[in-house]
Amino acid sequence: MIFSHEHKVAIATQDGKEMAEHFGSAPIFLVYTLREGRVIDIETRSNSSNYASAEKDEGCWQVIEELLPDVKVVISHGMGENAYVGLLRRDVLPLNINEHDAEKAIQAYIRDSLKDNPELVHEPRRGGPIKRVSKR
Repeated sequence: MIFSHEHKVAIATQDGKEMAEHFGSAPIFLVYTLREGRVIDIETRSNSSNYASAEKDEGCWQVIEELLPDVKVVISHGMGENAYVGLLRRDVLPLNINEHDAEKAIQAYIRDSLKDNPELVHEPRRGGPIKRVSKR
């Protein structure tokens, strides 16, 4: 587990069980409150506005600011660069993973065995992966 103190972790889901393909278009966020490596509360938050369908880039900011203001970690199956950077700027750790099952994802997080996949962060409104240049 990344944090040892009590904190909240949001998982972007399609239906409360299966992870959504994209952070901003997730209809449901499961928000877990963790303390000492245990889940002490699970809250369901609905993304009824479907912010990601908007043509403007600020949709991701609305999800972050209005729907998840108290979260310290976001687990997603993919997100745009704007959301990724926006989360980091707000001291929220974004984790993009290959897992599709929300329950498996939170358990892996608790065990500190999640594998972040940077390839799941894509360019804003284009959908393609960000090309990162290695500095060796």
